[in-house]
Amino acid sequence: MTMTEDQVRHLKIHLQEQLASLQSETPALAISHCADENEFASLVADAYTRVAVNERSARRMQEIEEALRMMDGMEYGYCRECGGEIGWARLQARPTAIFCVDCQEERERSAA
Repeated sequence: MTMTEDQVRHLKIHLQEQLASLQSETPALAISHCADENEFASLVADAYTRVAVNERSARRMQEIEEALRMMDGMEYGYCRECGGEIGWARLQARPTAIFCVDCQEERERSAA
């Protein structure tokens, strides 16, 4: 079943909202002067956490931007592996999906 324009538009709006949210929530990295070693250790741990959050957010933003580009290019909703349709239910659950359920499961089995 091919997606309707309304379905694609719905997912596109959802992705654009997610992207805007991620862009506004990404924490800035800042190291301030610290009084002692314990405070320094705490600041370093916090910085590592922020780096991890920023990296995860950056990956998510890339996935969203790629999905939006694919929507504009009419490639959206088709599996990169087999070329079949990904399916509305999967795209509702994960709008950035690039593999159909069967191909994703096969990739996960192969990686294990």
